[in-house]
Amino acid sequence: MSKKNAQPAKKSYFFGQGYKDIGDAIRLSWRKNASTAKKYYDSFTEKGLMSFKGIFKLFCALSVVSFGTVFFALISLVMVAVVSLFFVLVYIGFSAVWLFDRLYLMRKKIFTACNECKSKFLIPTYLCPDCGAQHTNLTPGMYGILRRTCSCGRKLPTAFFNGRKKLQAICPNCLQRGRTTYLNDRESRPLCIPVVGGRSVGKTAYITAFAKRFIEFVAPQKGLEIEFYNQAKEDIYGEIKADFAHGSTRMTARPQDLSQTSSVSLSFFIKHKSLQPERLVHIYDIAGEVFTNNDENEVQQQYEYCQGIIFMIDPFAIPTVRAQYESQLTPEDRAGIGKADINGVINVFLNKLREVTGLSDQKMAKVPLAVVIGKTDSANLVENFSEEKVEELQMLYPLAQLNANDAVDYLCRKFLRENEMGGFVNAIEMKFSENRFFAASAIGHTRNAGPYNPKGVLEPVEWICSLADKRLASLWVSGQYGKTPVDERALAGKEAQA
Repeated sequence: MSKKNAQPAKKSYFFGQGYKDIGDAIRLSWRKNASTAKKYYDSFTEKGLMSFKGIFKLFCALSVVSFGTVFFALISLVMVAVVSLFFVLVYIGFSAVWLFDRLYLMRKKIFTACNECKSKFLIPTYLCPDCGAQHTNLTPGMYGILRRTCSCGRKLPTAFFNGRKKLQAICPNCLQRGRTTYLNDRESRPLCIPVVGGRSVGKTAYITAFAKRFIEFVAPQKGLEIEFYNQAKEDIYGEIKADFAHGSTRMTARPQDLSQTSSVSLSFFIKHKSLQPERLVHIYDIAGEVFTNNDENEVQQQYEYCQGIIFMIDPFAIPTVRAQYESQLTPEDRAGIGKADINGVINVFLNKLREVTGLSDQKMAKVPLAVVIGKTDSANLVENFSEEKVEELQMLYPLAQLNANDAVDYLCRKFLRENEMGGFVNAIEMKFSENRFFAASAIGHTRNAGPYNPKGVLEPVEWICSLADKRLASLWVSGQYGKTPVDERALAGKEAQA
């Protein structure tokens, strides 16, 4: 093993000392054989060839050299064969444990995603509880099958089933960059959802509304236990509760310090007796400047492994919508309109997604994308997606048997196409095989006018969860979502077939 991959641990007997002991035993046997032969030969040279004892000693020396060599050769072969068989059985056992550990992690879709650098890895770097030594590959191997012995003497578990997840872990990628990022993933199954969009589109307000509704309403109702990832994430939720109570929101600014990340995540565990392993939800709030200035402090690696992406739209950033509804907006709502061009934002987003996923359109297509039209409470915009509109559509096409979510999806696409955003909708449908449109209101009214009254904030995450984690979805997702979006032609076709 190279020095780079060397571990601060003692090699297992079967990967180091065992070979040495076999070699030492064989060498000792041959040395004794040679020593005995030399002893008889020395006695022969002393007695001489003319004496009976001398001839006897010579015969003994030749016998030891010939027969002894054959005997010890056979003994050595038998010993090597027996020990090798035992070692092979040990290696088979080690390989089976390693494979069992690895297959468990892969089958359960367990991996670790760093909150800071956003890198993904199967096995993080674990720290010895006694000396703090960094074990970069704590798996069954040459340093131990079920346990390895740290250089300090502490026994460390090497697999998921004997307590490895209880050890303190750090990010190996951050470590290479000279910083220490402590991880608390404890071999859970992640659900990673970035929320993207331009500045002032309502990303933070959406996350605030979703988090408060899910953690304090949905989770208790469904018997789900919530535990925050660490104190920092619990502090973020404290800010969320304060914003929710006051109807306020805050900007997710991109730090000027390039060592700081351009995104912030709210991370929490979901526990339930039927969830093995427990789930770890990461909701990423990415600074809007990333999509307008095309500049960020780090690559958003979570695009590569996320289970879905939420793309936020400020409808009032669409010129035709703004022209129609601006007179009905309050001065504060007008001031909070997103300035970024939606088509420009989606292009920047697609380019970044393409970079991270390796310029593969196939990989991009597999990422579920939820497009959320936000701020529907403002200027009576909700009239385009209201329950009345849904019921009207269901009555117009009864044979299509549209559920409420499919109807909203249709109404959102129709709304965008009618407001000169058909190219945007087409781009989404072409680039993402799994896509769905939602209408939502995070705050429910003008900012700072009382507690949040959110509508439609749960559904985008519900839909992503229903695609990514059916077991978790079965515990809390109540809505129905068709497999493919419907358009007017499809609806008319079903009616015609009937």
